[in-house]
Amino acid sequence: MTTAAALSRQRPAAARFRRITHIPAAAEEFLFGAVSPSDCRFTLTDQLPCAELPYEEGAGLPLDLHYVTEAMHSICELAASRVPRFAALGQLAVARAVVTVEGGEFWRCTTQRRHAVMESRLRGAFPPAEPATLQCDATLLVQGKPYASGFLLLREAAVPESTGKPPRRLPSRRPVPAQVARCDPRNVVLADPRFDSHGVMLADIAPDPANTAFDPVATSRARITITVEATRQAAVLAAAELHGFSAAHCIPTRWSAELPETQVFPDMPARCRVVAGPVVRDALGRPETTMSIVLSSSDGGPAGAVTVTLAQDC
Repeated sequence: MTTAAALSRQRPAAARFRRITHIPAAAEEFLFGAVSPSDCRFTLTDQLPCAELPYEEGAGLPLDLHYVTEAMHSICELAASRVPRFAALGQLAVARAVVTVEGGEFWRCTTQRRHAVMESRLRGAFPPAEPATLQCDATLLVQGKPYASGFLLLREAAVPESTGKPPRRLPSRRPVPAQVARCDPRNVVLADPRFDSHGVMLADIAPDPANTAFDPVATSRARITITVEATRQAAVLAAAELHGFSAAHCIPTRWSAELPETQVFPDMPARCRVVAGPVVRDALGRPETTMSIVLSSSDGGPAGAVTVTLAQDC
């Protein structure tokens, strides 16, 4: 029996091993520990499964997209603390993110230890009279084999002080966790999914207020975590309802997002609109579909555009 863990639940830290190392590009970087803000490289080494990754729900589920975005975000945070020019900036908010799963072998969460390595290249840009940006290109290898590639663009943004936690929302209807390939109801972030006459799915985004993984006050990664999780769940639910996919075997093979600058403000994405593409066969002959998702805020303003490609992992 699989034991579900809430996104906010922490397991023993002793089980976790992670190290991020700067790879010097020149002799002076090695001698003086300097890091170039325009072009630098870092390597992250880790063990899977990661005991305290907040979104891991136990064995049997595919390795989450969250792992790739979280690892890249960790590298960017370390680089920002090591480079004075970055450290002087305001908060860096995610402006664009892409995760692509490589090859056909999907590494699943198991109790067996596996070694993960993320090789990353970071490039900073400081244009006059425009917000500074930090770009991360990364490749993730698991047990020495390519698993995924990722791209993360962070933009400097001034964030107004939050007045506190967002008000508790009480949605009238949530999907059953299994419908969105989750185990624990506290990890379901969609509410009131409905389909119009054209087969377009609409849903509210209402994370559990008690779940600290989704709380922007508790963690700086809350917004990207909610964006990834809400769009993944929406894509899985739409694929199951419209194309007959099995939610438990829906594997995201590509996730791409364009997020406006308003994404850094306290108003989280509140609704999503999902348009399902046709079912095709991928290179391995599996059913595959691409979902186009538009996010909006509570006042109806744009909160991002996301595309999610799902394969039926038979």
